[in-house]
Amino acid sequence: MPNPSARFLGVTAMRRAGCWDNCIRPTWVPNPREGDELPLVPTLPILASLERRAQLLHPADGFRSGLQVAPSEHSPAEAPMAVPSGAQDVEVRADGRSASPGRDVGHAGGTGIQGPGGLLHRAARRMHAGGNRDTMRDMESVLTPPLEQSALAAIHDTEALSDYLRTGRSRLADSIRQGAGGVEAARAYSDLVDSVIRRMLALACSRAGRAAEFQALPVAVIATGGYGRRELSPHSDIDITFVPARDGDPTIDRVIKEMFTLVMRVFIDGNGLEVGYAYRLMSDCGTLDHQTISGLLDARLVAGSDRLFIQFEHEFWSSFNPAEFIFEKLAERRKQRQKAGESCRVVEPNLKEGPGGLRDLQTAVWVTQARQTYTAARVRGERAWEVLVRDAGVSPGEAQRLAQAKEFLLRVRAALHVLAGAERDQLVVTRQEEVAALLGYAGEAAAGPAPAGEPAKELALDLFGQDAPPEHPARAAVPCSPPVIPPPPVERFMRDYYAHAATVDRIATDAMRRAEESRLFLGIGLDCVRRQILPANPALAHEDPVWMLWACELAQKYDLEFADELVRAIVDLLENEPRIRDTRQAAEVFTRILGSKQGAYPILQRMADVGILGWILPEVGAIMNLIPYDPSHDYTVGQHTLYLIRHLDALRAAEGSEEMADLRRLMAELARPEELYLAGLLHDAGKIADDRPHSESGEDLARQVCRRLQWGEQATDNVCFLVRHHLLMAETSRLRDLNLEETIRDFTGVVNDLDRLTMLYLLTYADTRAVGEGVWTQVKARFLRDLYRRAERVLAAEEPEGFDDASLTRTRRRLLKELQVENLPPEEVAEHVESMPPTYLLNTSLEDMALHIGFVRRARAGEPVVDFHDERDLTYTEVTVCTLDDPRPGLLSKIAGVLYAADVDVHSAQVVTRVAGAERIAIDTLFVDFRGRQLTPGKRKEIASGLTAVLTGQATVEEVLARRRKRAQVGGPVDSVRLRNDLSETFTVVEIASQDERAMLYRASGALSSLGWDIHSARLSHFRGRSQASFYVTGAR
Repeated sequence: MPNPSARFLGVTAMRRAGCWDNCIRPTWVPNPREGDELPLVPTLPILASLERRAQLLHPADGFRSGLQVAPSEHSPAEAPMAVPSGAQDVEVRADGRSASPGRDVGHAGGTGIQGPGGLLHRAARRMHAGGNRDTMRDMESVLTPPLEQSALAAIHDTEALSDYLRTGRSRLADSIRQGAGGVEAARAYSDLVDSVIRRMLALACSRAGRAAEFQALPVAVIATGGYGRRELSPHSDIDITFVPARDGDPTIDRVIKEMFTLVMRVFIDGNGLEVGYAYRLMSDCGTLDHQTISGLLDARLVAGSDRLFIQFEHEFWSSFNPAEFIFEKLAERRKQRQKAGESCRVVEPNLKEGPGGLRDLQTAVWVTQARQTYTAARVRGERAWEVLVRDAGVSPGEAQRLAQAKEFLLRVRAALHVLAGAERDQLVVTRQEEVAALLGYAGEAAAGPAPAGEPAKELALDLFGQDAPPEHPARAAVPCSPPVIPPPPVERFMRDYYAHAATVDRIATDAMRRAEESRLFLGIGLDCVRRQILPANPALAHEDPVWMLWACELAQKYDLEFADELVRAIVDLLENEPRIRDTRQAAEVFTRILGSKQGAYPILQRMADVGILGWILPEVGAIMNLIPYDPSHDYTVGQHTLYLIRHLDALRAAEGSEEMADLRRLMAELARPEELYLAGLLHDAGKIADDRPHSESGEDLARQVCRRLQWGEQATDNVCFLVRHHLLMAETSRLRDLNLEETIRDFTGVVNDLDRLTMLYLLTYADTRAVGEGVWTQVKARFLRDLYRRAERVLAAEEPEGFDDASLTRTRRRLLKELQVENLPPEEVAEHVESMPPTYLLNTSLEDMALHIGFVRRARAGEPVVDFHDERDLTYTEVTVCTLDDPRPGLLSKIAGVLYAADVDVHSAQVVTRVAGAERIAIDTLFVDFRGRQLTPGKRKEIASGLTAVLTGQATVEEVLARRRKRAQVGGPVDSVRLRNDLSETFTVVEIASQDERAMLYRASGALSSLGWDIHSARLSHFRGRSQASFYVTGAR
């Protein structure tokens, strides 16, 4: 029974023609591999007939699949031929057309039959010669007609060398247009660049006066990346690395300088190519990033000292960390795939970086190479397939399919580069038809259904000779099949692309996963299996316990988990309270964990769970299970602290809500984020002691921790400052009038440094968010942002600290001029500017001023104005009330009563009185919300009608409350009342704390008004049945 996976040519065609019983039967060859030698059945006349018939059926491309045919035992053996990789069965239909079961073009060896480079012509030439020739060498001779070495050696000027390269690249483009293979074209182009670079080095030595030292010059010119792999597409970047034997050698420096000049003029100026130029010393090998390491994994000596190249490779691999490279490279690849759409089936795929692209294939080779520490020569070219089969769990069949896919992708990429005339890897829709045509797809569609009968009959007779019996179907006209309308060429091309890309995607992804999940050596007694860290040997318990911090850093850096064996080993070790022997190393590792770009929360949470965090920071361990005595907190003090770190981490993410954009920008600009993170860990550590405020005791603890971590004086002072003042910014933004100059002055008197201001802003945000669900609101976000921006302007000297008469005069003149643009009556503008207090002029936008002038005009006519303003994506509404002021204090209490009746929460109230002679007009602005959202249209109507009725005397507040079944006299326990004259030169600040939320403004404003005190502003903060409020009043002194 023949193996169903065996492959051969012509069986289907013979069966369709009805000639199978009389044909020369093929020999079955199970699972042929690339490079296998198989005998051929057709004689040279039949081969010629096949090609002639293929050209008749498909003039543009003929048969586009390779051949693998063997003679029967009854036929004379023909000369053997090397099997083209990726050969496919070819089917001849009854309608005379050919069909290939998997793909038409693009696999290795599928470069077409026609022309002097055709597969059958080359096979025939080999048979005439009586032996085999290397397929690739034969193709390269077609691609790049030999340019004599003597001609290259005769080139002594830059322009001639540029012309030489330009001519070779032109021939390369012509060969690609004529159907050259992808791998062969890439290698031929790489060889062309090699020859140019070697000539450059000879010229550079000559120009540097060292022509005699050319062969022995102690420098190596190395190709890296795709150039190192000999996979250059026509417009690929050319990456070159120069490695000198030593730095500072004047001879080498002169040569390399001349080389750089030649590279610039020949490659960049003369041919418009991009060149990556690097200068590496032996000592650099231990400090390379993973992108550079990736390029050097493909290092290939082009010119210079082979001994130096071997030495450089030795240094490179001596400092190479396989696990680090594998984890970082695969993390990078995941991000690239995500950016490219995560699927190979996108309309405009990226041939290089997209899923199923060349980068997937190369990454699979890289990580396998890294795991086995193979040099570049051991994975270059066809050896890569052997490595994947031997070391990456790829089957021979899968390796063959990968080779076919690579050939296809390289052909498509080369065609795209030629058509675009530049490096283009995105196969955009507007180029897909052109690429399909260049690859030969358009020819088949143009041919359409072939004439029935004669072509198929002639082909059958050519194949089986004139000895077929008269009754054989080949002697009769083949009946006509219904016309078949083929799909458009571009559709067939893209189907082939998706099939190849899906193959690469699946097989390469599996190979990468196997490498990532294999046992990887981490060092310090730790290994990694299936992305879990585990002990490498039992002796780990007797090592310096700093290894626990190393394990945490590795888990953080590469997003690894702790295996159960590792967790048990850590817990058992911590029970004995081990002492750190190398304190400096422990301090350095923990500092890196705090400042890592990967974020600190996940690993700090893990460290807290197993006990490592409490071991390295007993100050934090003491508060992990400490209950808070503040009812607003949802978690223990320690868990609240870790959630604060989580919110800081969220600000380091690349993406997030627009609301957090400023905070993310500030976090990204921090020079030393570890200072902020340590302050976050310690900000509530002082709560373990109840003899004094926790911010004060926490400052002392923070200083001790910084000393143990061996931090410098400035870093220590910053951490201690943040711990001591971590409540200041929250309290100021929520309960102080930010429009007052003295508020900002007092705040910046304490927070007198821009870096500390930024860190305190970020710490305050994260601290508030970590308290519990619903504590952070957009109103609080606005107040906090306003305070930060006002303080920032003062500290940056962009705004004077005092509002002197000269400054106010300049401000009024500027406003008079700018408000003219609003087409308002000049006399009304002048009156408004002169009548408003300085805080209004300095803190109100031009747009709002223009609106207020119109409101004043309506209020004078006896029409109270109630205006609502919403901003997109915010959760609160700004309510402006403009009306004639009451002769006695109490206007704010009336407004608050109506809002209380409507169940609206008030967060702030800014009261401004416009005084023009005897006329007093109030302009009150309040920030409110209804159940945490902006006011609905129905709620707006309710508030507007209630305020209008009360302000015009049509109803009283008591009547409005009664309609809502609420008592006019509301009351309850008041926790505290405090009067302060130290916060403002003009106002007395009344601080009130109580259990009543919604009625706070109504109760307090009514009580203060009954004392005859005028309220100028109010700030309120509510949460879970508790309220705090600050009222700025006059008349109390």
